[in-house]
Parts: sequence; C-alpha cells; structure tokens
Amino acid sequence: MLSVRAIYDGEKVTLLEKVEIKGPKEVIITFLDNETAQQIQRDIYKLSEQSNSFDFLKEPVEDIYSDKHLKKKY
Repeated sequence: MLSVRAIYDGEKVTLLEKVEIKGPKEVIITFLDNETAQQIQRDIYKLSEQSNSFDFLKEPVEDIYSDKHLKKKY
C-alpha cells in the first residue's frame, strides 16, 4: 500500500509527488478538510514527542547537525 498526497480541484486529482506504478491499480481517495489534516499532523507530532523514537539524537555521536560538521560557514 502506498499513500500519496494530492490536490483535488473539483475536476481532477493532481499528485504532489511522482509515483511509478505499473498497470492499473485500485485506489482509495480520502478527502480531508484543512482542519482535519492539521489535526492529523498535530496528533503525529504529539505521538512522536511522547515516544522515545528520537532519543538517539541526544547522544553526542549522533549530533550530525552541529557547526563542527559544516563544510563552509556563511
């Protein structure tokens, strides 16, 4: 199963990313209003904050985003 974001303008669906699918496939289209989409995003952020999924980033060896890793300072 593959999920792809898209925009429906009242006539056609435009995918927001390139998808390589071979042959005809059955699809399920779910229409989200902005409020629902935003609530889903908030729920995902909340779940990720409550989990320990990103705890590894607290380890100094995993800190690949520090200034010492810059190749060029602007």
